Order: sequence, then C-alpha cells, then structure tokens
Amino acid sequence: MIIKKYHSLNEPVMSRVLELETICNDYDQLKGSVFLDTSLNFNQAIPGIFLLYEGQTLISMLSMFMPSHLEVEISAMTRPEYRQNGYFIALLEQAVEELRSHNIPEILFVCERPSESGNDVLNHLKARYEHTEYYMSLLRGRQLNRGKQRLSLAKATLQDFEILVQLSREIFEDNYDDTKSLIQNRLSSQTREQYLVTVDDKPMGIASVNHLTIEEASIFGLGILREYRGNGYGEELLGLILENLWNQGKQQVTLEVDSKNDRAFRLYQRMGFRIELAYDFYRKRVAEFC
Repeated sequence: MIIKKYHSLNEPVMSRVLELETICNDYDQLKGSVFLDTSLNFNQAIPGIFLLYEGQTLISMLSMFMPSHLEVEISAMTRPEYRQNGYFIALLEQAVEELRSHNIPEILFVCERPSESGNDVLNHLKARYEHTEYYMSLLRGRQLNRGKQRLSLAKATLQDFEILVQLSREIFEDNYDDTKSLIQNRLSSQTREQYLVTVDDKPMGIASVNHLTIEEASIFGLGILREYRGNGYGEELLGLILENLWNQGKQQVTLEVDSKNDRAFRLYQRMGFRIELAYDFYRKRVAEFC
C-alpha cells in the first residue's frame, strides 16, 4: 500500500481519479463528482488530495476542500472490490495528521445522499449530521422576466480587493484572513470571475462564476448586504448573471444551496433551477480522532 499526497493533480493522475470515480458511481448508482479543484484552498501549502495505490492500481482517494482555517470538507471513494479493508481509514489518518499540524479543528464529511457505503462509514465514525446542500441546475431556454434595471454588475479587479473583502465579510460573516484568501484565489483564477454589484454607485453585493466548460458554468459566492435584502435585488442580480452567461453561449448553469437557506432556495426555484443531487454534511472534530 502506497499513499501519495498532492497539492494539485496533473492530467494523467486526474484521468485515473476520474476513472475511479466512474467505477464507484456506476457501482453505487450515484451521479455526483468529488471536488478536485484545490485552487480555492486557503493554504496552498497543505496537500488537498490523497491517493492510495496497491501496486499500479488506484484503490482509494480522499480530497479536502479548505476554504477556511476553521473547517475542511472531505470527500472520498474506494473501488468497490477493495472496500472494508481499511483503505479509507488509512487515507483519513493521513488527512487528520495534516489538519492537526495546521490547527484546523473541524471536519465536514460530504456524502451524496443515496450512498449506502458512505452512510455506513459515517455511522461508524459517529459523525453528526449538520445540513444538506442541494446541487441545482438550469438549462438555457427559460425567458427571464426583466423589469427596470437597478443594479450594476461589473467584473472585479485587484483594485476592488478591499471592498470585495469587506462586502464578503459582512454578507457571509467570515473571518478576515479566510475571506482575503478566497478573494485572492478567485481574482487570480483562470476559470473564475469575481463580480462586484452596485446600486446607485454604492457597493452592495458580490457574486462569482466558474466557467466549467464552454457550455457550462457554476454560480457561487452570491450575496447582498443585509440592508438591501427583501427588495427583489437578489432575483435581479441572479437574472443579470444568467443573462450574461447566456450571452456568452452557456447552455447550463449550476449552483449549490444550503437546505437551511430557505430564502435563497425559493429564489433559485422561482428562477427555474431544479434539484439534481443532494449532499449531506456530517461534522466531526479533529480532536475526536485518536
């Protein structure tokens, strides 16, 4: 058994991981994808992907999404014929060791809801259910109901950095250092765009887009200041982003929403988004691992 740690994956290794994902999804009748993009992790010095091999065969993998120094999201998968042999636990032990050395206190395990094997592992770990996130999608074709435009949507630059950090902290109530890292990573990304939203020339919101393929994009990090909520600005902002993406030739737009965020969930449904997948999140403190 050999465990290799990666900060990012090159094309040949990525191909092998995606092959493993296909094998596991086909066996478990799942549709989701493990998050393999480490570019938004707050500390690029921490390895975010762990791969376990027997000889030349990739048996198991574990990925860590680390947007914050307070918690990490962990996803994993193991070839069906090699399960219940301790391979995931071996990877988890390596991940926990990294988290301890960097003083990251909490783990959120991500499990696609129909995954029987995933739920069995989480029960064994005694991880506590916390919330569900819905992965939603919208296909091009729906007409947008556009009223009078009040908002201005502009692609942000480094000159907007401090105002973006300030807005993000107020909207999402995040730590300054984590927010700073996220905004820096978005602005420097080759596939992501960070937007600054204003009304009457006053900054009041932010949004981000990740261009996954020529035809598909995802929206994330969308929010407006509390004092502007309840006035239809959220729907207008989402409409502006969608119109922009349709004009760029996108055919499908996806996003994720916390099941506890009723306001956002209802907005996305009104705009035509439909649930494709449900991911359950389970929490466990790093200190609880021996």
